Amino acid sequence: MKTWIFIGLFIASVLALGIRLPQLDRRPLHNDEAINAWKLETLWSQGQYKYDPDEYHGPTLYYFSLPFLKFFAPSDAQQWSDAHLRLVTIFFGAAIILLSWLLLDGLGWPAVLAAALLTAISPAMTFYSRYFIHEMLLIFFTLLLVGSVWRYTRAKHPGWLAVAGAAIGLMWATKETFVLAIAAMALAIVLLHFWMLNTTGQPLLVKSGWNYRHAILALFVTIAVAIVFYSSFFTNPSGIVDAIKTYLPWTKRAGGASPHNHPWYWYFQHLFFFHPVVRGKGPFWSETLVLLLFIVGAVSALVGRSMPGVSIPFARFLLLYTTLLSAIYAAISYKTPWCMLGFYHGMILIAGLGAYALWQWAKNRLARSAIMVVLAAGLGHLAWQTWRANWPMASSPQNPYTYSQTSTHILELIKRLRGLAAVHPDGKNMVIYAVSSESYWPLPWYLRDFKRIGWFEEMPSQPYPPVLIVNARLEAYLDEKTNKKWIMAGLFELRPKVALELYVNFDFWKKYVETLPRTPPDE
Repeated sequence: MKTWIFIGLFIASVLALGIRLPQLDRRPLHNDEAINAWKLETLWSQGQYKYDPDEYHGPTLYYFSLPFLKFFAPSDAQQWSDAHLRLVTIFFGAAIILLSWLLLDGLGWPAVLAAALLTAISPAMTFYSRYFIHEMLLIFFTLLLVGSVWRYTRAKHPGWLAVAGAAIGLMWATKETFVLAIAAMALAIVLLHFWMLNTTGQPLLVKSGWNYRHAILALFVTIAVAIVFYSSFFTNPSGIVDAIKTYLPWTKRAGGASPHNHPWYWYFQHLFFFHPVVRGKGPFWSETLVLLLFIVGAVSALVGRSMPGVSIPFARFLLLYTTLLSAIYAAISYKTPWCMLGFYHGMILIAGLGAYALWQWAKNRLARSAIMVVLAAGLGHLAWQTWRANWPMASSPQNPYTYSQTSTHILELIKRLRGLAAVHPDGKNMVIYAVSSESYWPLPWYLRDFKRIGWFEEMPSQPYPPVLIVNARLEAYLDEKTNKKWIMAGLFELRPKVALELYVNFDFWKKYVETLPRTPPDE
């Protein structure tokens, strides 16, 4: 039986890869992805990485990217594509499915397989697997922690607590928000302890159930793993202290000192009822199937009706953990859509339990056939939204999973700059000024082969170089101010509500235009 279950998980993971891999470069890099790429390039080319506690997340994304670059990308970082960068998150997004094997005797194999299929097809899980950020690694290591502790409760082997310690260390070295998951787990365990004590008279936490030497081993492994990564494999000792100092700026953001403040229901709106309207029209998005199955799974866990292969205490722990983590993220005013994946994967696991419960509650062939039809329709709806989110609307502001997404229009600016460089006598060494009072990423990454770009927050004084890229909000008006010696050669959207003006020296522009292919007049 277990062989067939593993085959099912393997098929689901292959399905996940099949959905996630095609056209990985269809969506331009988000500015966060580009900054991550810049840090990765420094590690790859110079062998150096130094953790920055103020603005950025942990080091695991960069170190785990190295083997994928080694085997699947050119050795010259100048030749890396967006697809090369995203391979690591694709891998972890699919590996989550295989890792759920650890939960087979906690949720039951039907629930695990159902959750695996939902994970493979979910628009949110798919979209952010194709995103070069830390979230998929954090979810993987979180599931590894839950699974290894569960396995320890079944076998009491110290190796499982060592794995759990490594998982916590990796969570810590991935993203600062790991503390929220740990807090939710700890509180869920305490609540479950008193729940069981009051309902069955048997507490969850008993001294005979734990070996303190095993717990010390887990703590040692946790600290060791975190130190190894934050010290950049012992080349940057200050990174260890920075791993603690980082919580000061992040606490300020969580408390509201950030432009990314949103209401408590924002995550749930994006997942289950997102309907952006532009000029009276807009697509409707909802991962309804997951929500409905989650409700069924939650009821099943609360009622505690026995199902083959399901541990009711474990199901209740998972429900408590997911609910608490959802509440924590809802309460924090700082919100970006990828942060919801932590609790959403928990919802998917409970949704798998819901699918299993429906199957168990349906006692005749007609009822089970009806359930199969409804589930198939729901999966089809998810698959359709996954296609829409990752392909035709991959960069659209009307996509619930995009957030300050780089416009595809910026690729036209990059193409124009390369065309200008081909005409300029200095080639890619021509001087360019980029001027913006707000973030101009991902331009520094996409233009990394241009060696003489000056990045400014306000307009510099003359003399100007042959090419300038200026944020439209700065109102440069170089056409008028230079008496047409520089002309605006294009207006390009960087991201929603942020436009860049391209100014080119008029004589240089004429030279460039003369190199363009002539279009014959219509006869």
